[in-house]
Amino acid sequence: MSARPPARQDAGPPGTVAAPVPGKRAVGAAARAATALRLSRLRQPRPLRLRLVDAVALAAAGLLVLKLLSLVQPEDGPGGELPAFARVLAQARTGYEPKDPSTTGSVGPKDQEKAADRPVEKPPEPPRGQPPLAEPASATERALLEKLGARRDALRQKSEELDLRERMLGEAERKLEAGVGELRQAEDKADGAGRERAEAERAGMKNIVTMYETMKPKDAARVFDRLGHEVLVPLVLAMNPRKMAEVLAVMQPEAAERLTVALANRARGVAPAQQAAVPGLPPNELPAIDPAAAR
Repeated sequence: MSARPPARQDAGPPGTVAAPVPGKRAVGAAARAATALRLSRLRQPRPLRLRLVDAVALAAAGLLVLKLLSLVQPEDGPGGELPAFARVLAQARTGYEPKDPSTTGSVGPKDQEKAADRPVEKPPEPPRGQPPLAEPASATERALLEKLGARRDALRQKSEELDLRERMLGEAERKLEAGVGELRQAEDKADGAGRERAEAERAGMKNIVTMYETMKPKDAARVFDRLGHEVLVPLVLAMNPRKMAEVLAVMQPEAAERLTVALANRARGVAPAQQAAVPGLPPNELPAIDPAAAR
């Protein structure tokens, strides 16, 4: 049995509005409003949150799709029926190389072989004895060539002069070195001869000195009285002063005086020639000193 609608309340007097009565209608309206609000909330689009895993999955799926498309493409070329972007990606991944376009008028392999078998015609050679014809040069070019030629000749001449000077300097250096070597050899020989002569003189003088030193003073004094100063002075200087004092004590007074003057002059650095240059001066006296010359 169907439920009967609730009994309608008696209306009031005419001209009056009936007040709303709370009941099942209000409850149903509230339920419908809550349901509509819940549905509106469910229908609102949620913000898309793309995570890293989702991005990697999408990229892998895209690559898989491109790979499958490249496998099912026709043989003429990759990406024949694909869009332009997908075709470019497929060609880049598969290493596709486009075919060379056929050029109109190109020579085939057979034509190339025939052309290679044909003898190559050489241009006619100019007759021997005649230089090949050259294009006439302008006046500026001729002047420039002449200047360059003159400059080249001047440089060549200068280079030859420098080479000649270098050779002459080298020859002069060799001659100078040879002369210096000869001079050194001559100096060495002269020094050697001088040293040998000096050694021989010293050896002879030493023997004479030893001989007079071993003699008796009286015997040596008689000999010294008659000897010249050029021989006696070096001999006396080489002798032992004590031995010479004994000999000088027994010499004649005049000879002893002359020997003493000669030894003093030698000690002062006066040469024997300067002593003889003064006329009228006894051999045992020294020349007087001029006061004007001393000033």
